[in-house]
Amino acid sequence: MQSHFEKLGINMQPVWERIYDSIIKAIISVEHHLFAGIKKIQNSNARGSCFELYGFDVLLDSFFKPHILEVNFAPSLSADSPLDYHIKSNLLVDTLNLIGIKKNPKKRSNKTIGTNM
Repeated sequence: MQSHFEKLGINMQPVWERIYDSIIKAIISVEHHLFAGIKKIQNSNARGSCFELYGFDVLLDSFFKPHILEVNFAPSLSADSPLDYHIKSNLLVDTLNLIGIKKNPKKRSNKTIGTNM
């Protein structure tokens, strides 16, 4: 989407800033509910740490104003297309990096994936 709009001469930086602003406002509006849920999880978690992944569906109008259509509290991570796989696998890598799990520098061979070891 971004490259398509940039080819049309649209500066995406302010668009992304408005999208981020909308998402932050949506999270702030339910902040007390989120903290209550996190507190419950932390009380039952011996390590005292947790994270949640939310999926925001955002619609841009003809003026590139973002409108949040829905927030998924349990977004699907299955991939139905190569593009979907690319987006969701990068999302998972970013999420794991945020929680401190780094990518193993040794690349696994595709031959070992899905085989019985």
